[in-house]
Amino acid sequence: MFRSFLPPSAFTLSVAVFICFASQAFAQVDRAGLNGTVTDASGRVLPQTHITAVHDATGLRRETTSSSSGSYDIPELPAGIYTITFSHQGFKELTFIDVQQVMGRTRTLDATLRVSGGQERVEVSASSEQMDKTSDALGVSISKVQAKELPLNGRNWANLTAFQPSAVDTGGSNQRSIRFAGRGRDDDNFTYDGIDATNIINQPQQPYVRLAIPLDTIDEFRVDSVLSTAEVGATGGPQLAVTSASGTNQFHGNAFEYFRNNVFDASQPVPFTTTPQPPFHLNQFGGSIGGPIVRDKTFFFLAYEGYRQDWGFPLLGYVPSAAFKAQVAADSPVLIPILNAYPQGQTPTSNPGINEFTSNGRQIVFENSGMVRLDQHFTEKTTAFVRFNYDRAVNTQPLASSGFYLLDLQQLTSSPVNGEIELMHIFSPSLLNELKFGFNRSTADTYDINQTGIPYVISVSGFTNLNNNRVSIGVGNSFSYIDNLTWVKGRHTLKAGVEIRRIQMNQGNTEAGTVTYASLPAFAANQVSTATLNGALPINGLRKTQFYGYIQDEFKWRPNLTLNLGIRYSFFNIFHEVQGRANPFDFATCGPQGFCGVGASFGQRNYGNFDPRIAFAWSPGGGGQTVVRAGFGMYHEDGQLDDQNLPISNEVYAYSLSNKTIPDLSYPITPFLSDTPGIVSPRAQDRRRKDTYVTQWGVSVKQALPADFVGTMSYVGTQGTYLLTLSEVNVVDPTTGLRPYPDFGQVSWRGNQDSSSYQGLSVSLKRSFSRGFMFSANYMWSHEIDDGSDGSGDGDSLVPQNVACPRCERASGFWDARNVFNANTVYQLPFGLGKPFLSQPGIVNAIVSNWEFTSTAVARTGFPVNVLVNRSASQTPDGNTNNQRPNLVPAVSLTPPGGKSIAQWINPAAFVTPANGTWGDSPRNVARGPGVWQIDMGMAKQIPITERVGLQFRTEVFNIFNHPQYGLPNATILVNGFGSITSTVNTTTPVSPVGEGTPRQFQFALHVQF
Repeated sequence: MFRSFLPPSAFTLSVAVFICFASQAFAQVDRAGLNGTVTDASGRVLPQTHITAVHDATGLRRETTSSSSGSYDIPELPAGIYTITFSHQGFKELTFIDVQQVMGRTRTLDATLRVSGGQERVEVSASSEQMDKTSDALGVSISKVQAKELPLNGRNWANLTAFQPSAVDTGGSNQRSIRFAGRGRDDDNFTYDGIDATNIINQPQQPYVRLAIPLDTIDEFRVDSVLSTAEVGATGGPQLAVTSASGTNQFHGNAFEYFRNNVFDASQPVPFTTTPQPPFHLNQFGGSIGGPIVRDKTFFFLAYEGYRQDWGFPLLGYVPSAAFKAQVAADSPVLIPILNAYPQGQTPTSNPGINEFTSNGRQIVFENSGMVRLDQHFTEKTTAFVRFNYDRAVNTQPLASSGFYLLDLQQLTSSPVNGEIELMHIFSPSLLNELKFGFNRSTADTYDINQTGIPYVISVSGFTNLNNNRVSIGVGNSFSYIDNLTWVKGRHTLKAGVEIRRIQMNQGNTEAGTVTYASLPAFAANQVSTATLNGALPINGLRKTQFYGYIQDEFKWRPNLTLNLGIRYSFFNIFHEVQGRANPFDFATCGPQGFCGVGASFGQRNYGNFDPRIAFAWSPGGGGQTVVRAGFGMYHEDGQLDDQNLPISNEVYAYSLSNKTIPDLSYPITPFLSDTPGIVSPRAQDRRRKDTYVTQWGVSVKQALPADFVGTMSYVGTQGTYLLTLSEVNVVDPTTGLRPYPDFGQVSWRGNQDSSSYQGLSVSLKRSFSRGFMFSANYMWSHEIDDGSDGSGDGDSLVPQNVACPRCERASGFWDARNVFNANTVYQLPFGLGKPFLSQPGIVNAIVSNWEFTSTAVARTGFPVNVLVNRSASQTPDGNTNNQRPNLVPAVSLTPPGGKSIAQWINPAAFVTPANGTWGDSPRNVARGPGVWQIDMGMAKQIPITERVGLQFRTEVFNIFNHPQYGLPNATILVNGFGSITSTVNTTTPVSPVGEGTPRQFQFALHVQF
């Protein structure tokens, strides 16, 4: 990466000049292209051949003529099935039927015309759409058949992204649990019809949001994990692009209900198989309808989906006994409201003041999602559509306190909204323009609902804590203005683009604190030992405007060799707070006082993010059965926006009270706050941070195989630079025992300094759906190494044990799974009418016909385990206690003497606490957790009702062999349970019984389709 220090006026001028000849930043990601060469039977090129492409579903028609070199190009086609016709005077007309145009890819369709009149019709091979001859992007297209038919636990479309060569699902099968090609989850780029579809505050949607894009609204989606072209590669991670369904000239739709109940399910394998199975009920239901308003002109599509989940949640905690409650009420009547917040315990303990409380809570998830799309074909040259999606998810469940539960609840809510208006105009067969406006909104609000109604956690030694009633608000909006131009000139397809995106983030929270009693007698006497209060953070408005652009040339150098050359520009900008309330903190740029001042700039802007992309696709020989592809590119990214907001947290004052300085400290503590000065506990952010970038390279070979299969072998490598870094500053100098800035203690810090590397080898086999059969399988060996961060989000980063030596953290990354395999299939059984077997009419035919088998499989080796030790500040050389590691005991194996087991996966004898004043010598991620595998299966029976109406009954079994999928072992030495495994992989907060990693579960579904 190189940095520019142009003044703002010069930068503005350069952007204006670029816009004059450029267009959209995400262009063809939501559309498809068609190109090729027209020749006669002797191989001579045929210029001036008339080519017509007709979209079968809507009648959309596009035309062009071949150039003097015989080449043609029809860009920006909506994905779908086409009929392609070639006509030239003196030659037989040639028509290709069932030509599948896949989003984000340009299909090469060569035509050979023969002399004489009449017509010739050819059915295109199902394998040909996979033979990408224009780019080197490593990725897969997920078809409508896969989205509609495969067994998906929770019907979350993100589940399908795991069926990609470089994907790793850490458990849960949602946007936050699936990572690609060694990148962090905040390196992902989600688009919907080419418009930003991220969670804005951070890239993935909340884990309890499953229907932001319902399956029925997806026409197709594509995942390119590495080596995306200049027009679509907006981040250093995967490009996940979805296109929405639209109406056609035929009315079509469906209604469905999915049902699950715990009576059919297996129990959790941990912590103990004797744990009673909680009640569980899940219903997913909805429908869609689409069709013409005016045939060939105006179309509509509507969809709705609902999700209802009710899951039993065992509650266990420790509460005051009735006798002790009476004593406290008599001694300290002011505490009666707090006493009333404790539920009634059932079981006495050895302490007469403490009872054990047990009960049953419920996790209730309520989600509704809807989508509407209208398409208008004004003329053959001008088309437009408008789409609007709305979703609201509410997850309410018991709120834990140190692993125990009373009656407090937490409610998580999110309301993703995504809308778009698009207008496309074809000026000529070789020149077209696409104009878009998009709006994307996502919210993440957290409501802690307690029994006391006060903003304090009440902590009494021996009792389970009563939680506070903190409320946290997070809202993100993005407004995208996009223009998009494509120009076909001879053998060149030139594309250029620009997007202007306005980002808004509104974040804040209420006050919250803790009141602590050291013992039961102290509680009875209302003698508070300590109390803390963090003030409220008023809703802060963060704003910035971003600019993206690219120029790209898809050059058909020879009929069998295409070069893809491009450059992309990204200006991410920095946030500012709309009322100037934020106060950045950075010793490096603001001196010993740390605070830069209210209203100060969050940092410096980076103007130099120019990213070259180059790739070639070569098809040796004349048959196009083999394609060799290679490429190189650089990819800048903005990362998680929630990691760029630290200056607003420096507005909040914190108060700390102790009975050592206030002997009569008691509840309520409000009277004592007026005499207690508040302080700001600063959070530092590097104001000279550089933008993250990833360098990528790779080579692959595709080979068409018999029976419409396509095999692919690929190698990819990436190098991440300036990755998000979490650290601590102003730590103790081990040589002097002093802090560099004595007016402050240790300060948490964020910047971009870490790096990573990734190498991957993959083998894939795929057959697109045709003649009742689809199959896809991927295997990848890979290795990811980093300094403690593999991406641009704090969910993939950690603080080093020695902050002065980040390179000492160099090791295999968090999610480094060396071997990963996934597969999925849809197979319509060959029985019944029109099939090879039992095709005679009759009762047998009615029973055996129209059956479909579906299945998915995933498997991977284990993730690394970072073994830690708890140490106090006085025991470490610099006072930093984060992520401290033990010493390794020489010649002692990490494997327990009896071998690895769930009860003891890591040998405790292999580690020892370091001597005071030294750091542990154990490497980061020294051990490995267990691998996992899971197979899901489904059977469906299609029952015809009328010629156009059908009923489908479906049974799906997730984890059909009930294979336990254990999580990582407890990894802190000298703590009870070290080395044992007490959880499964499906523990993404909030924990929910859907996605990969659950015990065996049955699901039943009924579909009505027309």
